Amino acid sequence: MLGGVDEDLLPIGQFAQLGRLSVKQLRHYDELGLLRPAYVDAETGYRYYRASQAREALSIGLLRSLDVPLPVVGQVLSGAVSYTIS
Repeated sequence: MLGGVDEDLLPIGQFAQLGRLSVKQLRHYDELGLLRPAYVDAETGYRYYRASQAREALSIGLLRSLDVPLPVVGQVLSGAVSYTIS
């Protein structure tokens, strides 16, 4: 832990670059429960993500670029429904 934060965690700005999403999108997806941060600092509210969450972030970005609605994106991520591109 570094200053109370796991050294493997990335601040939201760095993770946004890695996942090719904006910070605003990440906050929105957190509010919707699509992509939750690995850790939120209770004192500052800062969000931190693990690099391993980048695959999920990239998947969300890809599905959104194909105009897949957010509720369907959530279902795809949870495995409740598959999405085929034709």
